[in-house]
Amino acid sequence: MKKAVFVILACMLIIPAVSNAQGRAIGLRFGGGNLVGAEISYQTPFNGDRLELDLGIKSSSHWSHWSLTGIYQWVWQIEGGFYWYAGVGPSIGNRSYSGPGYRDDGMFLAAALNAGVEYNFEEIPLQLSVDIRPELGLINTYDRGVFSLALGVRYRF
Repeated sequence: MKKAVFVILACMLIIPAVSNAQGRAIGLRFGGGNLVGAEISYQTPFNGDRLELDLGIKSSSHWSHWSLTGIYQWVWQIEGGFYWYAGVGPSIGNRSYSGPGYRDDGMFLAAALNAGVEYNFEEIPLQLSVDIRPELGLINTYDRGVFSLALGVRYRF
């Protein structure tokens, strides 16, 4: 667990340091997937495209879950403030389920795909997006894949 926390903190510190100072955004991605209903979302320019990091944490009476997803996104302008994007990247996390007569927990790794559209307002530093993100389990997978449809609301700086 200490290694996972170290990796997460290292990514959050290193990636902003190697990116440009303009075009960043931070906010929330609502909808998530089957297990994560909302995520803290950070976007930063990277090699002419964009890197998005999403941290989701959720729990209920029988389960808890956290995940960190890093997606490299290619971004194309449609018109004005409208853009569309597509990307791919890893998702790591931990889940713990303890229900009646059943227990399942541990770290997992998945391959995440991502595609969506966004609008960047010119008058205010606000970005709205809608995207889909299917995930294919690679290590310690679920019985089925995770598919998410989400609304993103981010502050641009």
